[in-house]
Amino acid sequence: MPPKVQQAVNVIKDEEQFLNLISSENKKLVLLDVHPDWCGPCEMMHPTYKTLQTSIDDFEKRVDIYTLGYSKIVTYKHDKFNREPTSKPRFVFYQEGRLVDEVQGADIPAIIERVYKYLPMVY
Repeated sequence: MPPKVQQAVNVIKDEEQFLNLISSENKKLVLLDVHPDWCGPCEMMHPTYKTLQTSIDDFEKRVDIYTLGYSKIVTYKHDKFNREPTSKPRFVFYQEGRLVDEVQGADIPAIIERVYKYLPMVY
């Protein structure tokens, strides 16, 4: 029986989890799909996430992909996201506590390029 594959995308459940993900202690690349609450996470990205998960060695040790609604950002009072929401999703990349890049809209080639650009070594 093949090993069980972890779900590619997770939902941020609370502020503590959010802060742990974007802390300098987290050595993984964090990709956040930040979306308007009325719109929900970008469903068309799920096949891309699955492809990344299966094509990157030790994906689970190197990359975390999460979705987060704009209302949570307001609740968490996180200034780096202090922008008005639009109907376009925003893909934000964190590495070791720093916001390193972002992509506006579901630009799949740009998102894949950023993942490989910031992909950390295996720890």
